[in-house]
Amino acid sequence: MKSTFKIFVALALIITASAFTSAIDKIYFWDDYNIEITVPDDFKTTKDTNNEFEMKGDGMELFMYIWNQKNVTIDDMDEATIAAANDMKLQELDEKIPFKNGDFEGYYVEGLKDGDRVMLAGIIDIQSRTNFFIAITFDDKDAEAEKEALKILESINHK
Repeated sequence: MKSTFKIFVALALIITASAFTSAIDKIYFWDDYNIEITVPDDFKTTKDTNNEFEMKGDGMELFMYIWNQKNVTIDDMDEATIAAANDMKLQELDEKIPFKNGDFEGYYVEGLKDGDRVMLAGIIDIQSRTNFFIAITFDDKDAEAEKEALKILESINHK
């Protein structure tokens, strides 16, 4: 009887613990630029070249493109981000929001494209002067995906 009770308690603890454990995130590296980014565990790399890095996950996509304009400063990045959003024909564009994470600085905006929400950031690596755009797309009605996209953006760091 005691052993049955112990098994029941152990199972209850395991079930309770698993209910409160969030999905494990993965860290990916873009070796060409010494950049790491943390994404949900379901993301898979679909492209990794010298100028482009792309991933797909459940209901989300991430695209990073090097824009390597060495003469661009952080003061120019807000206009460059808005220009890129306009080039992408994003609709219902939100106000630009400043972004800073360690050696990475820039701006991001959110808008709509073909029914999806797009979080677009123009970022400069202050250390290497490399600049790039990152776009994260997800369903406009998915509030959890929007939080996850911001978490991804805030995870950008050096390897």
